[in-house]
Amino acid sequence: MPDRRNRSDDTAKGRRNFLKASGAGAVALSLAGCSGGGNQDTTTSDETTSGDGTTTEDVNTVEEGNAERGGTFTYGLPEKPDTPNVLMSSSVYGALPLWRIYETGATLEPVNFEVKPWVFTDWKVENADSADSKPDVYFNVREGLKWNDGEDFTKEDVKFTYQYLIDNEPGQYASAIGPMESISEASNDWDFHLKLTQPVSTFELDQFGLPLLPKHKWEGKNYKQYEPTKNDGPVGLGPGRLTKYQPDTAIQITFDHDNYYDTLSQLQWRKDHKQILAGGPFLEKLNFKVYGSQTAMTQAFMQGDIDTHYGSMKTSKIPDVKKAEGKSLVKGYDSGFSYFGFNLRRKPLDDVALRQAMSMLFDDYYWVEQLMGGYVIEGDYAQSPGYAGVRPEKVFGGELSTDPATEAFSYRGNDDGTPKIETIRKFLTDGSVIDGSQGTFAGKDFPGTLSGVKASQSEAKHEYSFGPVKTSFLKNKEHADKELRVNGKTIPEIMDGDPLVMFIDPPKDTPKEAKAIKRWTKHLQTLGIPIKTQAVDFNTMVAKVYVEEDFDIYPMGWGGTGPFGSSLYAFFHSSQADDLSDGNEDSQLYNSPGYGLHGGSSDELLSTARTTMDPKERNTATAKAIEKIYLDCPYMLMDYSKQRWPVNSSKFAGFVENIVDPAYAYFGTEINNIHLKQ
Repeated sequence: MPDRRNRSDDTAKGRRNFLKASGAGAVALSLAGCSGGGNQDTTTSDETTSGDGTTTEDVNTVEEGNAERGGTFTYGLPEKPDTPNVLMSSSVYGALPLWRIYETGATLEPVNFEVKPWVFTDWKVENADSADSKPDVYFNVREGLKWNDGEDFTKEDVKFTYQYLIDNEPGQYASAIGPMESISEASNDWDFHLKLTQPVSTFELDQFGLPLLPKHKWEGKNYKQYEPTKNDGPVGLGPGRLTKYQPDTAIQITFDHDNYYDTLSQLQWRKDHKQILAGGPFLEKLNFKVYGSQTAMTQAFMQGDIDTHYGSMKTSKIPDVKKAEGKSLVKGYDSGFSYFGFNLRRKPLDDVALRQAMSMLFDDYYWVEQLMGGYVIEGDYAQSPGYAGVRPEKVFGGELSTDPATEAFSYRGNDDGTPKIETIRKFLTDGSVIDGSQGTFAGKDFPGTLSGVKASQSEAKHEYSFGPVKTSFLKNKEHADKELRVNGKTIPEIMDGDPLVMFIDPPKDTPKEAKAIKRWTKHLQTLGIPIKTQAVDFNTMVAKVYVEEDFDIYPMGWGGTGPFGSSLYAFFHSSQADDLSDGNEDSQLYNSPGYGLHGGSSDELLSTARTTMDPKERNTATAKAIEKIYLDCPYMLMDYSKQRWPVNSSKFAGFVENIVDPAYAYFGTEINNIHLKQ
C-alpha cells in the first residue's frame, strides 16, 4: 500500500503501510531475523551466498559471552495489532510480535544484504534458462529444531506448510504462492522439490520467506477462522512465545532459552559476523504497549515509560532525545522513499523533457536543509540508498547518493536561491533531453549514466515556446511574465481550459511539505506553467490516483520496498498500469503514472530483472532499469528519510546502526542483538 509519509512540523515520517506488491515473503524474511539476497545457485550449509550489498561501519563489538541474558524490553505502538493469525494479519503492528514467533526457510543478513541458510540448509535451481522455463528448486531442511510448544519439527511440517499455502492461497502471501505449482519429497539427494510455474529472480525471499506452520496445529483448519490464541498458540519455530495478547493495550512475547539458542541462533555465519551477535535473543521478555496515537507514544518514551517505539523519532523531539540522559538515537536507513508522481497519460506530461525541466525547479536545499533540518536525504533513484545492492552506483562503481550521475535534475538556482528561469526555458525551447549522454544541460554538467543506459527519448516530444501571459490564472501572478506554449497552445488550451493541478495534503497536516510545494509551484508559474494546488485528504488521494487515475501530479511515498528492487516491477511495468482506453479503469494498480504505456518504458529491463534466476544478471538489469526510470522521470524523487530510532541506552546495549528501518522491517536483527547493559 502507499504511504503518505505525513510530514508535519513534528513528524519526519507518519504512518507506514508496507508494500506487499513485491511479495509478502520479502517482508517476512526481513522480519524473521536478518535481511538481504544473493546467489540463486547452490548454497552450502551455514555458508553465505554471494551478495551484492553495501557494508556499514562495525558498530557492535560485544562478544556473545559478555551479553547478559534477561531483562524486559518495552516497545510502544501507536495503534493496536489486527490479529495473531499470521496468515490473516496485514498490519505492521501485528507483524512486529508475530515475526518473533515464526521462522522461514532462508533469512536475510541486514548489512551486506545476503541470503543466508536458516531453517533450510542449502538449495539449488535447475531448468531456469529462459523466461518461459518452469524451474525446479531443490532444498534440504535442518534437523534438530523444535516448535515453541516443545514438539519436534519434522520434514512433514515443511511439506504440510507449502501444500497448505498452495491449496488455500491466503491473500497476504498471494504473490509468493502464485508461482508455486507443487511441493513434493525429492527423488534425488535433496529433501524437497519445489516446482515453479515461472522463473522468480527473488525466490529466496519470496518462496523461502513464507512462515513455516506446525502441522499438528493447522491441519484441517480454515485459515480465515483459525484463532491461534485459542489453540495454545501461536506455535512457531522462533524464539518467542505469545504469553499475553490484549491488543487494545498490551502484548507480551517471552523468549525461549531452551529450544532455540543452540540451533538457529548459533549458526556459523552468525558467529562470524562482525555487526550481529550469535546466541540471541538475550532478553527474557518483549512487551508491546499500545497508545492509540503518535503523540502519546512519543511522550511515553520521553517520560521513560517505554524503552523504544515504532518508527523514527519526531523531528521536533530529536534535540530533546540528544540532551536526555540515558536516551539515544539509533541511525538507520529508510526502507522506501517519498516522491511526486506525474500522470503520463496527459499531454504535455507525457513528455520526458517537460518532466525533467519541472524537476529542476524543485528546491532540494530548501526542502532538505531548511525545512527538514538535514533529516532526509535528497531523492534521486526509486530505490532507497539503504538497499544499495542494486542501485547503479553499487553495480557500476559510483559514489552512493552523491555521484554526479544522480544529480541530473538538481535544482537550477542562483546564489540567492531564486531559480534560473531563462536557463530552463532555453532547455525546453532547444528541445533538450538529458538522455543519459555526457553533456551540459540547463547549465549543469552531466557525466553520463553509470550503466550506459539511455532515456526513452533523446529529444523533446513537443515543441516549446514562450509568449505573453494568456491564461487568466497566470495573469494574477506578478512573478509570471511569460507563459509556456506546447505546440503553439497554452496548457489550459490543451487540458480543457484547466491549469495543471498538484494534489497536496491538507497544509495543517503537513505544513513543511506544503511550504516546499508552494515554492515549487511558484517557480513553475514563474517559468510560465499554469499550475495550482488542491488539498486532498489521504483516502481521497489514493482513490483519485490509484483507482480513477484522475490526477496531474501527486505526492506519495512507498515503504518496505526490499533489497533487490523487485517492487520496481509493480511501480513501473506497463502490465501494472491501467490502460484507460480498454475500459478496465477500476482496478487498483500501483503504476499510477501509466509509465510503460505512455511517456517512456523500461519494460524489457524490468522483465529481465524479474525472471532471471542469475543474481548478477538480475542486479545488472535492475540497476539499468533504475537509471532509465530516473531519466524518464515518471516520479520526481523527493527524499529518503533518515531513520532516528529512539532507545533506552541507559539499560540496554547491542543496538545495530546503519541498517534499514531498525524499528520494523529489520527489528528482528535488533531484538536478536539487544541485551542488558553491563
